[in-house]
Amino acid sequence: MPSRAPLELLYRREAQRDLDDLFDFIAMERPIAAERFLLEIKRSCEGLRWFPFIGRRLDPDDDRVMVLTVRRRAAIKYVVTDTAVHILAVSYRGRDLSAFFAGRRP
Repeated sequence: MPSRAPLELLYRREAQRDLDDLFDFIAMERPIAAERFLLEIKRSCEGLRWFPFIGRRLDPDDDRVMVLTVRRRAAIKYVVTDTAVHILAVSYRGRDLSAFFAGRRP
């Protein structure tokens, strides 16, 4: 049985900005923790290449839009297409996810 190749992983500009902001926020007090946490988030995104539907559906009207949490502290919003996983946004604990993700459409 042939194995399925991993999907391509693409970060939208806004998602990369979210990661940069998150790193800066954590690194103000804990730079090593910031590095480790961002690495964990990026590893989780890499895992989506192989298991894109591991997250939960976020949009009842579009089953391709998913959210994956990392250590219950970060939420990754992404959309799955036939060939790629598109990372749309990354939010950090304490933010209203509905409001944060509202402007981040696939």
